[in-house]
Amino acid sequence: MSTTTGSSILSRRSRRRSPDGSVFECAFLSLERLPEEATGSASYNFKRSRSVQSYWMPREIAPDLFWIQENGTDRSGFVDDSPPPWYDESDTLHIAQNTYLIDDEQSLLFDTLSPASTDRILDAIDDLLENSLDYLVVSHPDVPHAGNTARILDAHPEAELVAPRYGNAHELYHLDDATHVGAGDRIDLGQRTVEFHEATFPDASLHMWMTERTTDTLFPVDWLGYPHHGSEGLAFADELDAPITPDRLVVFHGRVMFWYQYVDVETVHDEIDRLIREFSPAMIAPAHGNVIREDPAEYMEMMKPVVERIATEGRTGTLG
Repeated sequence: MSTTTGSSILSRRSRRRSPDGSVFECAFLSLERLPEEATGSASYNFKRSRSVQSYWMPREIAPDLFWIQENGTDRSGFVDDSPPPWYDESDTLHIAQNTYLIDDEQSLLFDTLSPASTDRILDAIDDLLENSLDYLVVSHPDVPHAGNTARILDAHPEAELVAPRYGNAHELYHLDDATHVGAGDRIDLGQRTVEFHEATFPDASLHMWMTERTTDTLFPVDWLGYPHHGSEGLAFADELDAPITPDRLVVFHGRVMFWYQYVDVETVHDEIDRLIREFSPAMIAPAHGNVIREDPAEYMEMMKPVVERIATEGRTGTLG
């Protein structure tokens, strides 16, 4: 592994497996490429249909950086009898499970989706990469993040497994033979470099975040998760029908990062300020929310009232 320490796209195939194993043709996500001279950079028009909820194809969110999403079950039950303005009762509601694939001189997959989407992630890797996968990075050993690790490594035995060096139970999760990385460690993929960070707001002791330095994309894993409607799969946050608000962020964090109820709020606010200063991301690619490409610091700042509410009101429910 080369590391430094301390320092209109459619999938190339349109055939997909359904859960029962049958194969069908699909072209659910259409990205219409706009002329570069008209926009100053490569960009895409996003076309989506309310009837499409489960078989979204990967979206290219930056050149050779692909976003692959699993919707999971309908979470409409998370909304009570007094729904917030952003909620559309005519649509389904989902907590995304995302993975991200970088296709450079060497390729890297960050997280794996859950076993419910094994075929989807294997197909996406095959479709998007001309060569085999080089690195599989697992942010932490939770089912939506690492559940397809064995299947991906079976299909790509030459791929190097990369895991957090934090924690002391690597053998429990079959990560003892992985390459362990932490804050300041980097992987040079060619034109792009990824750097790893200790997770400021973790979901497990064995946990890390990542940035991609060329695009200044922050991958904060479970932080900044929020629900989206079934018709909003693979839509950027600025493309959603309603803007993201703190109460929408609470739906996820009040169930997953419920330990916010025990924190010193001012200390957490200071940490959020530090993250904004140190990372200053151009884009945020969370594991359980749609990608944020406009004003990402504003969304990070929005987490302050989220922490305050959970600290005051306690846990809002469970994700299961």
